[in-house]
Amino acid sequence: MSIEAIDLEYSIGTKSILSNIELEILPGKLHVLMGRNGAGKSSLFHILCGDIMPKIGNIYLDGIELKKYSKSHLAKLRAVLTQDAAITFPISSEEVIKLGRHPHISDPIRDKEIVQTCLKITESFDQKDQNYSTLSGGEKQKINFGRTLAQVWETPPRYIFLDEPVSALDIPNQYKTLNLCRHMADQGYAVFMILHDLNLAALYADTITLLHKGKIIKSGNPNDVLTLENLEIAFGIKVRILNAPEGNFIIPEIKGESI
Repeated sequence: MSIEAIDLEYSIGTKSILSNIELEILPGKLHVLMGRNGAGKSSLFHILCGDIMPKIGNIYLDGIELKKYSKSHLAKLRAVLTQDAAITFPISSEEVIKLGRHPHISDPIRDKEIVQTCLKITESFDQKDQNYSTLSGGEKQKINFGRTLAQVWETPPRYIFLDEPVSALDIPNQYKTLNLCRHMADQGYAVFMILHDLNLAALYADTITLLHKGKIIKSGNPNDVLTLENLEIAFGIKVRILNAPEGNFIIPEIKGESI
């Protein structure tokens, strides 16, 4: 069981965005997509979760073409956290998380238990009655992460797609969120996310896919992907890699000076 991309190409008008993309997202693994702004990460992310269709190639979910799934069926199998999860009407934080239960057959008692659990594990319980629009950016991100978890709170394998899930979070909450993602992967869920922090990716990912100008430079084990050569190609910067018992630590160098 997996989500598999085969021979993907995608363009907007005459501009090629993605080409020759081959990728597999596996249950039980935390898979991180990385690359510069404009590398094609968001386009690939939305193709893989079924929001847009490639020009050429196919996406398969558990061996079936993704386009053959109804939206309601797909919503039961995968949840998506985007950066622009805008909600403009008055709604409490608890109700936002409850939206994640909408695709499933209603069991009000079980749904309430799941929502309460997601509030607790994202440490958002104190904001449960607060109007979502009054939350800080980081608080909104945690609530939407809780909604995503609530949507896939069924027997794995299920698929979790997260577009920069820690971008608005402070350092402690970055680690707490990624620890939850690591836990979900260890429980048999497939977790696929876009990250910009090389060290967080190296610390948490089972697989990293490095994208540059719409093509995959390398996909695989973090130690094989995050090399001096690959990082210079992908980001146009030189780095130093420090070896540590818990994993490699990457220090970018700007204008020849360490930062």
